[in-house]
Amino acid sequence: MLLLDDILALPLKGPIAGIRWVMKQIQTMADNELLNDQVWKERLIELQMKLELGEISEEDYVAEEAIIFQRLREIRQAREDMARQYAAEQDEEEGISIHTGYGE
Repeated sequence: MLLLDDILALPLKGPIAGIRWVMKQIQTMADNELLNDQVWKERLIELQMKLELGEISEEDYVAEEAIIFQRLREIRQAREDMARQYAAEQDEEEGISIHTGYGE
């Protein structure tokens, strides 16, 4: 009887399940884009090159570097928060730690 119920409800459940899947994929892609630190690492290297070539002053470098490191710390914190949330959803014990390679 359960199979028959599923078949009869398919026209209603099918589109809803499809929309949920699409929304989950969009959310995953957005999270990956927001948590991508590679762009910021490349920006830091580019900034260091500009300083070495004399294209920017030391003051400009320090200001931009602070912004980049702040963003990298925010990305690390967001990753750790997501990992804790995932662990809580999976009923794992607290104290999960992720090493991202950035300063404390």
